[in-house]
Amino acid sequence: MNEAPGIEPVRERILTAYIARLNEEGRPPATVFRFCRDLGITEGEFFAEFPSFEAVEDEWWRRLAARVIQAVEGGPEWAEFTARQRWLTFLFAWQDAALEHRSLLLLRCGGCVPRARTARMEAEVREFAGRVVAHGVAAGEIAPRGRLGGSYPSALWRHFRAVVEFSVRDRSDKFERTDAFIEKSAGLAFDLLRPQAIDSLADLLRFLAAGFRA
Repeated sequence: MNEAPGIEPVRERILTAYIARLNEEGRPPATVFRFCRDLGITEGEFFAEFPSFEAVEDEWWRRLAARVIQAVEGGPEWAEFTARQRWLTFLFAWQDAALEHRSLLLLRCGGCVPRARTARMEAEVREFAGRVVAHGVAAGEIAPRGRLGGSYPSALWRHFRAVVEFSVRDRSDKFERTDAFIEKSAGLAFDLLRPQAIDSLADLLRFLAAGFRA
């Protein structure tokens, strides 16, 4: 359907209204019918854009990740960064962006965001991780390791999820422990892509053990 000049596209209206409702009420709308009635659109218009509320949320998470990725890749020093620096830059930028939506993150991340709501975000992050890995391999920072190397983007996605889960549980001032976790776990992750993993693993375990004793 063509939108009249100056009218926000239906897809954008759905995304904005759905996330606002989720933030305000702490749960998805009861039905698509009621949501559409409140928004002033038909169910046909809704389903022409999204097959379900889960798909709406999935697209919202994907866009958030895509904005962060676009911002970091457009940075003036990006071309000079190592693969590890690129991944760290992304994680810290994500953490800053996530703080702007922490209420939603806490709402949806009791056990991390369910996969059904993040399939498109996962694809976005994996694709970005693939570019980071390719850069690291080309620069000699990451060992190719044949078939095993094909799993590196998946490993970085799991690392990203671990950062999200840690952040949700973090109660430290200014989320300092999350910043430390990002640094130490990224150090381990990239050491695991090379032969030297022991020192970073020991450092991360000491950090986590200290947190449990605190």
